[in-house]
Amino acid sequence: MKLSVLVTGAGGFIGSHLCSDLVSKEYRVIGIDPRYRRNRMHGKQSGFLAVRGDFRNRELMKELLDGVDIIFHLAGAHLEINLPDSEYWSINVHSLRPLMELAHQSGVKRFVHVSSAGVYGNLKHWPADEETPCCPQNIYGQTKLAGETEVKKFREDTGLPAVILRPSWVYGPGCPRTRKIYRALRKGRFAMIGKGDNRRHPLYIRDMLSAFMLAMESNHAVGETFIIGGGQTVTTRELLDSFCRLLELPEIKIKLPMKLGELMASALETVFGMVQKEPPFSRRSLEFFNTTNAFDISKAKQLLGFYPAFTFEQGLKDCRAWLESRFGS
Repeated sequence: MKLSVLVTGAGGFIGSHLCSDLVSKEYRVIGIDPRYRRNRMHGKQSGFLAVRGDFRNRELMKELLDGVDIIFHLAGAHLEINLPDSEYWSINVHSLRPLMELAHQSGVKRFVHVSSAGVYGNLKHWPADEETPCCPQNIYGQTKLAGETEVKKFREDTGLPAVILRPSWVYGPGCPRTRKIYRALRKGRFAMIGKGDNRRHPLYIRDMLSAFMLAMESNHAVGETFIIGGGQTVTTRELLDSFCRLLELPEIKIKLPMKLGELMASALETVFGMVQKEPPFSRRSLEFFNTTNAFDISKAKQLLGFYPAFTFEQGLKDCRAWLESRFGS
């Protein structure tokens, strides 16, 4: 009999792909996310229940976890500029122990906690591996790292079979960042800030899904932390050139020095913060141009058997139809 799986953050880019993938493999899936409009079943035989709710609701989670074998915990505060730091700590850290307590009491067989490669911050020496010291540069990275500590402590105290994954920059159909880059390039409004020589580590969504399955099934995964990244790193300039060349988009004409980009980001955050709206560009956005992320995924290869199947260019080609269906060919 197929296992029963619960996915938090199921309405997001990665979570929605994970739920669809699990359903296609005939797992029984419960997805919970406050972004869902309402509770619903997707098809009489689909085995997917979408629940509108917050995973911090203890009574709701206690009910949902009855009979669940596997938890993928993806829910988290991420890119919300105007979200107070207290919410980042509540969602990414303080909510973890209560959730794991319920999971442990329910007899969950595997708890897959999705952290982020953002815990490393801006790498001075690369590629980084799981032993590289973490130096997060924003509240998101700080709280994701603190969340990992909570998971490790709980596992040590209780024996909960937990796995921690640190994905790099995941892209593909449904990804807001992929869509934003494509749209700006297509309209000729994309601004290159700085030289673009910092490194990015793309990970195509279909490779991320493969890593999820391995983390769920492998006996070698329990108690371990894994960086999950694609098979290659690229500079930001190379990444954008690939968008333009492979998707037949205009070359970038707007180029700004880094110092001007920093001033713009700070000013926009201030102005939009006054009206409690997300700015179109922020210091968090600037990290795309001034932060290096490049990783060694040897541990995931050796212990999980994780080998990325998609190069960055193959991934872009694979999601071209999705992009063009939203903005025209």
